[in-house]
Amino acid sequence: MSLTTSQENTISKFLQEQDLPSLYCKYEWPRGSRKRDTWKNGFPELVRLEREISIAAKKNLLNRDHLIQIAEWGGGDRLKNRIIWSDPNKTKLYVNNEPGEWLINAPETAVEILDRQIKYFGPTYCSKLLHFALPQIFGALDTRLVQTFGKKAKKYPLLDLEVKHYGWGPSIRILKATWPKEYGTWISALNYFSQGLNQEGIKCPHPKQYEQFGLRTNRLWLPADVETALFSYTYQELSEYSKKE
Repeated sequence: MSLTTSQENTISKFLQEQDLPSLYCKYEWPRGSRKRDTWKNGFPELVRLEREISIAAKKNLLNRDHLIQIAEWGGGDRLKNRIIWSDPNKTKLYVNNEPGEWLINAPETAVEILDRQIKYFGPTYCSKLLHFALPQIFGALDTRLVQTFGKKAKKYPLLDLEVKHYGWGPSIRILKATWPKEYGTWISALNYFSQGLNQEGIKCPHPKQYEQFGLRTNRLWLPADVETALFSYTYQELSEYSKKE
């Protein structure tokens, strides 16, 4: 999915005003936890999950246990025991160790298919699965990112999406007119970010474990790395504006 000139300009503005390598290094999850992932400790959970899930995806061996791990990592373990994935081998994400061509041409289709196949997981967590399975194409999209880059964004609007607050908490508002189309827009944006950074020779400061396990090479940015940095930025902007309200 191609970006509009306005969206490309917004990305260029972000790159001019923000420091992506610094944001990447400031990432931590979950915030406030003693067992959190930080750049200093090498993002152990990000590395572990990507390594395990991407290998399983290449072998077409993804299963419900991987979904439970993602739910526990993401803090969405409230419904983890209800997750159902009756036929995880139905959708092949890799062909001969390479991402399926259909994923590259229509990334929004992947999140739609997975959401339809997996019960009690939801589109946000399906996007997290894609982040770990295919970091060279995908990144996750959650409520914090939609608040920061969605239609109500204060500085960098990229997506025609918004967050709604329900009894159980915030959730991305899913409408046929905008979903999964806007997830495709998000993936196009992440790829545009990463291509621009790599062309400019701006290196991604991956913790050494990424290259030791063959997950990254030459300090090049992948879309999943950009998403990690942008997620880090959400804390800067959302906390800033919450203080002003």
